[in-house]
Amino acid sequence: MRIIKILFICHLAALAFGLGGLLIALPHPELWNANPYAGTVLNFGLHYAGSLHILFGAATLLLFGLLFVGSRKTLIFFAASTIISLSMELLGTTTGFPFGPYAYTDFLGFKILGHVPYAIPLSWFYMGFTSLILANVLISRIRLHRSCLWTLLLGVYFLTVWDLSLDPSMVSNSLPIHFWTWYESGPYFGMPIRNLVGWSLTGLIYMSVSRLLWRHDLDLKHVAVWLPFGVYTANTCFAIILDLSVGLWLPSIMGLVLGLIPASLVFLPSTNKRSPLVTYKHQSIIRRMSQLSIRISSRIIVKHNVTLEVEGQEHIPARGAVLIVARHFHYLYDGCALLSAIARQPHFLVALDWVQQGWLRRLMELACSLADWPIVLRSKQLNKDSITRRSAYSPSEVASYLRNACTDTAQLLRHGEILVIFPEAYPTIDPVTTTKQGPNEFLPFQSGFARLVKLAERDGLTHVAIVPAGLTYSHNGRWHITLRFGQALSRRDFSDTTQLVQAVEQRVRELSQPLPSLPYIYAKEVVH
Repeated sequence: MRIIKILFICHLAALAFGLGGLLIALPHPELWNANPYAGTVLNFGLHYAGSLHILFGAATLLLFGLLFVGSRKTLIFFAASTIISLSMELLGTTTGFPFGPYAYTDFLGFKILGHVPYAIPLSWFYMGFTSLILANVLISRIRLHRSCLWTLLLGVYFLTVWDLSLDPSMVSNSLPIHFWTWYESGPYFGMPIRNLVGWSLTGLIYMSVSRLLWRHDLDLKHVAVWLPFGVYTANTCFAIILDLSVGLWLPSIMGLVLGLIPASLVFLPSTNKRSPLVTYKHQSIIRRMSQLSIRISSRIIVKHNVTLEVEGQEHIPARGAVLIVARHFHYLYDGCALLSAIARQPHFLVALDWVQQGWLRRLMELACSLADWPIVLRSKQLNKDSITRRSAYSPSEVASYLRNACTDTAQLLRHGEILVIFPEAYPTIDPVTTTKQGPNEFLPFQSGFARLVKLAERDGLTHVAIVPAGLTYSHNGRWHITLRFGQALSRRDFSDTTQLVQAVEQRVRELSQPLPSLPYIYAKEVVH
């Protein structure tokens, strides 16, 4: 792995050296004209820098593949990608099919058969291999049917997006040198659309041939995803910087939005088998964006649908582990109110047994993974639904989801996060199912929240502040919510779990007393 890291660093250095030459040295000859040494370096860069980063990139992915993907699969992909891409490039430079009429200049090294620089097939290899690995990892995370087909299409997509961001700057008249020239103009920044079609077709052919010869998907157990992601990011950023240097904003945005952001989803936890949350050490931009989106959406929902009054916010500690134990009245507005009222970013323990469609199950689990919200399944409800087969989950999955949820919540609390839990398990108003019979009914609190606190504090370092939260709903032409937070409690102040649960339940009941001036209106249907 050490050699791979060295090669990767050399690849990054070569990309930086190329940017320096294209954007600084060549446009400003006064920086090197008077210095013979600087002129020698520039001359070296003109003849070798264009292909040097490709050589290092190909060497990095080749060794990475041999060690982590498997020698057979890597060599098959190397042979298929270089031979097929070279054949297509030779066909393109001599006949104009399938890319359109073009020719390479002399800045990428010697040419095979006088037409295609030797580095071009290597570029197809390492960027294609990178794209296919990222696609394979991502498809395995979200668990789609016909995974082989989706992996190939997504791999081609990543490869094409990179080309979409790279080509416009390469043919721009603002760059001092060009690595290839076009003999036909077109609508995509002066290039024909068939270039993009030919590019995608070439990638699809050699990726499909490789996958056919592999006979099996990639084994991802030992694949260090950061490396292919790093290579893809470095090369896409190289293209984005060049685009920005010549004033091309659209290809830059496309490279970021269509390439880098989707590729970063490979760091999501797998939805095949949920694993403990591991994102605290490296707060990813995807996690932050997801949590910000949820908070903004919640505030919009609150603003347009309810009137929210909050009391006792000073009882929520500004730092450290906090477990908010709340009444559950409305399936949607409870969470939105809490998200709007809590200054820190809260996490929620979510029950998903109500989901009936497989696609919705995958979508909801993906959303929970993005926000770092642990998932549980209510066994009582699943046992009912198993008779009518209404749930996308089965009773046999309850135990595994519970184990993962316990691990996830313990990690959240040990990292000083805020977790919200509804120990009644069922809301009063729910469009799917509820066991409550009236607006003032409380279900007995499940003791699980106390056990979660005990589990988190087992390390001897964590102290969880248990904050009771009451919710009062009333309606007078518009929903009015009063959210009250009580003083924090500590598990250590109670002799056993039963006393703790009883004390918290009693406090939540007190905080949820209705306001005498505003009458309740109870409805089982969805409230708009």
